[in-house]
Amino acid sequence: MNDGGQGVVTRLVGPQDVVYKEYLKSAGTVNGQALAGLVEFGARLPHDDQKRLFFSCAWPTARIVEGNRAVGFLMPEVPDEFHDLIQGRPRLVELQFLLFPQKRAWQELRLPDLEGRIQLARRFAELVDFLHGHQYVIGDVSARNLLWSTHEPYKVHILDCDGFRRLGAESVLKQAHSPDWEDPLEPPTGPDLDTDRYKLALLIGRILARNAYVRPGGELPLLPGLPDDLVGRVRSTFARAAGPVGTRPSAREWARVIEGREWIAVSRPPVRPRPGPAISSPPRQRASQPTLPRITGRTPFPTSPPVAERKWIPVSPAGTTARLARPVPQAGITRPGNTVRAPEPVQTPVRGHGLGQKVVESAAYADQRVSILAKITDQQMVLLLDGLEQAAGALSVKQAARLISEPEDRTRLLIGEARKLLDVEGISVLVLKDGDKTLDLNIALLVEQFLEDEG
Repeated sequence: MNDGGQGVVTRLVGPQDVVYKEYLKSAGTVNGQALAGLVEFGARLPHDDQKRLFFSCAWPTARIVEGNRAVGFLMPEVPDEFHDLIQGRPRLVELQFLLFPQKRAWQELRLPDLEGRIQLARRFAELVDFLHGHQYVIGDVSARNLLWSTHEPYKVHILDCDGFRRLGAESVLKQAHSPDWEDPLEPPTGPDLDTDRYKLALLIGRILARNAYVRPGGELPLLPGLPDDLVGRVRSTFARAAGPVGTRPSAREWARVIEGREWIAVSRPPVRPRPGPAISSPPRQRASQPTLPRITGRTPFPTSPPVAERKWIPVSPAGTTARLARPVPQAGITRPGNTVRAPEPVQTPVRGHGLGQKVVESAAYADQRVSILAKITDQQMVLLLDGLEQAAGALSVKQAARLISEPEDRTRLLIGEARKLLDVEGISVLVLKDGDKTLDLNIALLVEQFLEDEG
């Protein structure tokens, strides 16, 4: 199907629409544990979220290993909705076709009207919000790895999801970036949520302007005929994306701006990666890496270098020396059918010296308290966070109830109140799992959200 800079993608023969991406040796060292984390994440999502993930994202569903080395992964094939006839044969419908006036080479392609463009812009914002809500940094956003459907209801899809990185974790390979989509304020440590927010502004502005080169800080010549109120909202939101790190509009804000709902901005701490080996490598330049199809003959727009076309090669997996690897559980993730991993016993934390007190005394937490009505007290929050810190981020609800001296049913309600305060911009820091029996805290993300700027 595709021979790209990272790997070769082939369609497997069988009853299911599954493809296999095998990494090339030139791709570098594959972080098998990070790949296992992607697989594990998809496998453990609730049914509706899992269905959405696998339809909207080319998400790894199983690792392929040789010995102890990850060599590739399986993923769902791109759904039919994201293919259309271009020059007489089915091709992937890439974002690039929305960014330029229609060319003769792809005149068969049905393009959306203005309302369709608005819907697609919103769908992309909602997809990024979904991924950010699950703490994933996309990294590479470009005209080649985003797809859209040509018929209503409009849908969107993203490729190269093995390039995503969970906040506080390592990536499978060095995260890529594409020319003309760079964030001028991207930190030396690599892409982060704020980088994604800048690229989302590029994406939405370019769809609604039908212009592949507009950037925040410059003029945004939106297409004529868009509603006046939408034009004003989009231009002001787009301009804010040129601001400093931590002030760029979130994906959720963009979705509401496009929908026409009022958005009340509250101060939030910048989300930046903490120094460390997880993202210490510089971003990988993607310009010379063919990954998706190009139109033969005249291309829709000049590209440098040309991008190679996907080659559809049905192959059988028989004869391969690789084996299918089950998802490898990571720390803090429970195993189906087993009891939750949580240290026993849980000791009452020392008040005033732990993570909880630091968070409660932070400016970011104070901002949350002002804008969000939550019934959990600060003292209960301190006890809960300190207990989770001592337990390496994982507690049963029963243990949490003992910590804050409340019945289990009320403890579940208070945990929901705590999540309102801690889940900044919808990014999950505190999660209930296993049928609301297990409480899981992403300590690294909590520190990034609330304490990074405290000095």
